[in-house]
Amino acid sequence: MSNACANLVNDGVIRGVLGAVDCQTRAFAEAGYSSLTSASSTFQVALTALLTIYVALVGFRMLFASGGARLSDAPGIALKIGAILALVTSWTTFQTLVFDLASRAPGEIAAAVAAPLQANGGALAADPVGGLQTAYDQLTQSAAAFGKLAGPNVKAYSSPSAAAADALSAASGVLFMTTAGVIAAATLAIGVLTAVGPVFIAMFLIPATRGLFVGWVRALAAAALVPLLGWLVAILMLSVLEPWLVTLAQQRETATLDAQTAMSAASLVFVFGAGQAALLFAASAVAFGFQLGDRARTERAPAAGQAPPPQPAIEAASRTQRLAFDLQRDQSAAAARLHLTHLAAAAPAPGGTAAASQPSYSERPARLGDAYRRPAVASRRVGSRA
Repeated sequence: MSNACANLVNDGVIRGVLGAVDCQTRAFAEAGYSSLTSASSTFQVALTALLTIYVALVGFRMLFASGGARLSDAPGIALKIGAILALVTSWTTFQTLVFDLASRAPGEIAAAVAAPLQANGGALAADPVGGLQTAYDQLTQSAAAFGKLAGPNVKAYSSPSAAAADALSAASGVLFMTTAGVIAAATLAIGVLTAVGPVFIAMFLIPATRGLFVGWVRALAAAALVPLLGWLVAILMLSVLEPWLVTLAQQRETATLDAQTAMSAASLVFVFGAGQAALLFAASAVAFGFQLGDRARTERAPAAGQAPPPQPAIEAASRTQRLAFDLQRDQSAAAARLHLTHLAAAAPAPGGTAAASQPSYSERPARLGDAYRRPAVASRRVGSRA
């Protein structure tokens, strides 16, 4: 443990847990990232080989136009490779874009949202970490005072004082687990996911492993949303709980403990603890809504061997109308050619005699399919009839 982290030992339960976890998590994330991205690491060798194979495959696809590859895709591919290299080779870039975004941004957003409440919500809400520590200490001290008032030989819930002591003791545990415990656990998750982040960022290159990258982003987003929602609930709880804690402190000083006040304070902590648990599921649901654009298009496209979706009825109707129009047009063209043939037969011959008036096989009435019959087939049929 570093000296900065060791100085947090005597700052209280909540301050010590939050401070130590935040301090050690940042150091662990940076050390893990440095170990993975060092020049002699196995990951760097594998990443170099992966990039070489990827560039070769992209060049092959563009050379032979395989899989719909186009030269216009080259800038996007180069940008993707450059972004991956920047994230897996520079801790400063990775820290700014990934670690600080996941660990620092939620607290800043929560502070901005809760600024009006902190200004008018009392002394505890103005300093959330110190307020949580004060609330935890007040609940613990009040539980001890009610337990002393109930006596050592009194069973739980056999008297109002004993019930209040048990409720306040349970409330102090719930307060710690749903505030400092949840936020510290989310901070640990951010540190571990950040330490192994280069592995998942490299998986973005290959479409077969791109789903693992999406899962990593979702997990990191969920871990970042938990502190955001957790601090907002903690600030709101402190502003609501402060009058009851002040009353309990005054009752301890004057030795006029009221079990009803203690039960009300404990009930408030239980209610906000349940709300905190519900927000954990909400954060997971929001984070799992992330997906890549090309993944969404793949899900909408029909799979191989699967029948395409049925076309709308209006498109089928338009095809029928076009077919009927083509048939009518061919029939009109055949009738026009037959009329020209009659005119040519009725015209006087060069010798002064009229042409034979008997109809030939070429003068028979046009039928609907004549426009689609090949001339060679038609001539053989005419010759066979003659």
